[in-house]
Amino acid sequence: MEDVTPMAQQDLSDSADDLADGVSDAGRKAGDGARSAGESVADTVERISDRTEHAVRRAGRRGQRAFDEASDDLEARSESLEQAIRRNPLGAAAGALFVGFVIGRFMA
Repeated sequence: MEDVTPMAQQDLSDSADDLADGVSDAGRKAGDGARSAGESVADTVERISDRTEHAVRRAGRRGQRAFDEASDDLEARSESLEQAIRRNPLGAAAGALFVGFVIGRFMA
């Protein structure tokens, strides 16, 4: 019976070592998985950030072009109106008087 107890203790010790190795291995695998998932998330965030930056820059360029076109159009219309007033100053004064009258009627 004496021989059984040390043998049982050895088996128990071996089982405990195997369990500890298994837990350690599982922890290592979980850590590797978490690290891999974190890297994957970081890569995805970086890609989204790059795409967003590109889209914002492109929208900014389009907005600038639209502003420039509108500014050019306004300048051209302003010059056209100025030329029309220079050609017919009396008609321009009458038009301004009429517009002032209409606005005055709505305000009263």
